Amino acid sequence: SDSTESTARVIVFEGKEKETSVEDLVLIKNMGGEEIIGVIREGLGINEALKAGEYRPGVAYTKKGGVPSSSREVFDFKIFSIGKIGDRLEQNLKVIAPRSEVYTFDRDENPMKYLSKGLEEVAYIGYYAGHKTWRIPVNVAFIPYHIGVFASTGGGKSYLARHVLIPLLRELKYDVIVFDWKGRDYSPYFEGNTIGLKDIAIDASVAADYLLDKMSFFGISSYRDSNALINAFKEYMEDSEWRNLGFEDFKADLKSKVEKVLSEDESRYAKSYLRKLERSLRRLKEADFLEVCGRKESKDIIAEAHEKHLLIINMVKAASPQKLSIFLSIAKYLKERMEGDENVNLALLIDEAPQYAPFQPKGLQEDTTEIIKDLCALGRSYGLVIILLSQGIAGDIGINAAVRRNLNTQFFGSIHPLDIEEASKWLTPYGVKIEFLLRLPPGHFYFAGKMNPAPMPLLMSFELKG
Repeated sequence: SDSTESTARVIVFEGKEKETSVEDLVLIKNMGGEEIIGVIREGLGINEALKAGEYRPGVAYTKKGGVPSSSREVFDFKIFSIGKIGDRLEQNLKVIAPRSEVYTFDRDENPMKYLSKGLEEVAYIGYYAGHKTWRIPVNVAFIPYHIGVFASTGGGKSYLARHVLIPLLRELKYDVIVFDWKGRDYSPYFEGNTIGLKDIAIDASVAADYLLDKMSFFGISSYRDSNALINAFKEYMEDSEWRNLGFEDFKADLKSKVEKVLSEDESRYAKSYLRKLERSLRRLKEADFLEVCGRKESKDIIAEAHEKHLLIINMVKAASPQKLSIFLSIAKYLKERMEGDENVNLALLIDEAPQYAPFQPKGLQEDTTEIIKDLCALGRSYGLVIILLSQGIAGDIGINAAVRRNLNTQFFGSIHPLDIEEASKWLTPYGVKIEFLLRLPPGHFYFAGKMNPAPMPLLMSFELKG
């Protein structure tokens, strides 16, 4: 009853309500001859003898402890059409006839075979929730269109990454680099494939930005404004052999060469800049300098990732600017290779994504946000997959909107209440109730977007291996 081409309400036979649940997949035999696969997204039970706020004999009987009659009781469920079954799954364009028969799938049947029909290349991940033999198909062609994983703390994001996404990428011959922000979610599980930040030589321009951040940009309000002091410092970092110097020699050499440049500057700010330089160098710590003195360059990191096929960058104990600087250096190198028309065949899995591309980026985050957008744009053509993991979707707890628009596949786990509005935009049109999403068990995700061959989010789970 109340059917359209995309939704229908189905009345269940007596007793079948005990065997039917929200998220069950069903087969609709439309009276026009089509077979349609659908998903149950909402249930409703009505007993005409029991209506809250109204006095009826059935209510009075129940009030005295009696069991009300079920003769006027009915259960129905709302079905959302996934697609018409044919040579491939197609959008259903005909109204679902009100008297059409609806069947649930037995456990030994596998409706996933209908979703994968017609795909040129298909892989499989996890399983449809509640059915461990129903592996969910993936449209492989859309993997380089980038992936977002969203779930609140404890929702299972890192488990999904370790047990589903990384194995999928490896199966499809993508090598993977994981940026492990906390050093706890990946590094302990892949010890032979892990390197630390101090091993890595970051790009000179990135090192300059990192040290500028540590020196509070010489006390200059906007470090992006062009001025003689910052320009002289960046020029020194680009052109000198500072990596071969000890800390004290570095400061002395920097001061000498920057003073020389500033002495040629006829600006009235030259003396002020010298004082700012001296104060900032006194504030700079040797530990901060050593953080940018690693020897393993970005090209070596990429080569090691291709050699080992999986490389974890453990970012534990490092400050945020250093973590961002390392990422920025590697990202710039990949961008240069793709701009040189080179296929990179690589996936970057970025945990704690709002640290790199927050709602309102500042300082180095402006650079990391911009380069993630650039990598997404180029990656679709040059075999680079970006995977962002985040506790939030949007706003203060989420990912920058311009970056988020590049994520064409999404996994939504249990969400934070602050994300109700944003999650509603993604899932409510498909009948998923947001209050249901708030209570999803750990390790359960709605799989949506381009990689999903169904035009509607599917509830998936997965087995933990090892």
